[in-house]
Amino acid sequence: MEMAAALPSSWEELPPDILGLVLRHLPSLADRVHLRAVCRPWRAGAHPQRHKPLPPPLPWLALRDGTLVDLRGAPVRCVPILRDGVFRYLAVDNLAFLVHDDGSCSLMNPLSGQTLPLPDLAPAVRRAIDSVPAYGQSFIRNGHVKVILPSPPDWTWTSDPLMAVLVLDGYCVVVSGFKQHEAVSISICSERAEGPERNHDIAFLHGKLYILTFKEGLRVFKHDASHLGNPKSSPGFHQCIAEDPKQQEIYGYRNNPSYYVPRYLAESNGRLLMVRRWMSVPRNARLRDHGKTVGFEVFEADLTSTPGKWTKLESLGGQTLFLSSQCTKSLLASQCAGGVQEDCIYFMHRAFDNPSCEYVGPCVDPLADSGVYSMRDGKITPLLPEPVMAEMQRKRQFLTWFFPADA
Repeated sequence: MEMAAALPSSWEELPPDILGLVLRHLPSLADRVHLRAVCRPWRAGAHPQRHKPLPPPLPWLALRDGTLVDLRGAPVRCVPILRDGVFRYLAVDNLAFLVHDDGSCSLMNPLSGQTLPLPDLAPAVRRAIDSVPAYGQSFIRNGHVKVILPSPPDWTWTSDPLMAVLVLDGYCVVVSGFKQHEAVSISICSERAEGPERNHDIAFLHGKLYILTFKEGLRVFKHDASHLGNPKSSPGFHQCIAEDPKQQEIYGYRNNPSYYVPRYLAESNGRLLMVRRWMSVPRNARLRDHGKTVGFEVFEADLTSTPGKWTKLESLGGQTLFLSSQCTKSLLASQCAGGVQEDCIYFMHRAFDNPSCEYVGPCVDPLADSGVYSMRDGKITPLLPEPVMAEMQRKRQFLTWFFPADA
């Protein structure tokens, strides 16, 4: 009888530790929100601050029109990302980087609607445009390729960490403080080039900004936000790993398919990784429409020696890598509820995830080449269940990853 008296008399009286256990087995943020919405006792008992850190929720798909969709294809209710005065946006972890009609920029949390203006970025992008003659002033709105922040993004930083924007197809990097300080635009030039060279990707590791050059060189940004506006200082990138002149972006073979090989840079559990993505392109075919991913190679930056070097990896050490040109993130698979596969790369279809629609036109098939690549056996499986893939294909929009934060 005493044991019976200790049991809850209704579902509303479930102990917080039981609610926390249930939350840990819900990989979808939407499901966690629904659980907390059942009743007030559940909302209080399932509050994140009452439990150990929960596993990160599964990522969402971010469409070019501002729609967020979960991995089951269900739309996510949030503050509209694209609204009057916003020209386009880029996904930045759990935030949206907004480019406004006048070229100004801001960061927004689509779940809360909180917005942070970035007044110094547009002038820095304009200076970058002026430094590369091939680009006109229209690129003040179209020139942003990728935006990164120290992970995880947080509005309450007591310090002012750097943020970085890759612009103009990778020819320049704009670096700014997250909250204040002047932004600077930096071009990378090699001894062989007369002007700025194109770069593949950027990433943060231990608060330092790294850039992957066209020939797989690695450079680190030697500066901090508090000195960006100092005219006597000379911010720039310093070489960590030398470039390899044999590396190409397109490899052509007579009477055989060519291979397009985009590179990505990603922080993964305290390591800096370079990912080569091999895409087979049939002869006389448009790369943008017909490239097919056939495999990946992953390398770790060994920075313990001078100069550093790339070391090839056979596994991701239990991590899972969600890959796209606009937003890439590594998660520990064992901490993710919902069957995320470890030592796998979840990749988006195209190397061109978010081109300017004026120049490229509508996407032909946004998920045709998406998949999950296993580092263990080299096999590629579908990214999403077939009904979800079919639904996304009907939308005819480019996709990237969005990583919601539990709150």
